[in-house]
Amino acid sequence: MTETQIVEIFLANQWWSIIALVVCVIGVTLCWFGGLMAALTALGNKRWIWGVVTIFLGPITGIPYALRYKEAEYARSLMLRGVWVLIVGLIIAALILFLGRP
Repeated sequence: MTETQIVEIFLANQWWSIIALVVCVIGVTLCWFGGLMAALTALGNKRWIWGVVTIFLGPITGIPYALRYKEAEYARSLMLRGVWVLIVGLIIAALILFLGRP
């Protein structure tokens, strides 16, 4: 499948593409906000390395921190919800790509 065909499929199903994009953006936003909350929690609990690294890498280091320490329960819930929402958005995009017709 060429790049032009992929673009045609998404343009032919533009309403579903918009929904998939919005859902993905919401998921990424939840993940990054959860990462910032994890960084603030780490800094507040004097875990300086975790906090500084999580400020720059967001959910990449925020998720392991939140899974390891109980005080980051709110950040963990945000990031895990964000991951689930992002997965749903990617599933919608995959369905558009494989089931959509230009």
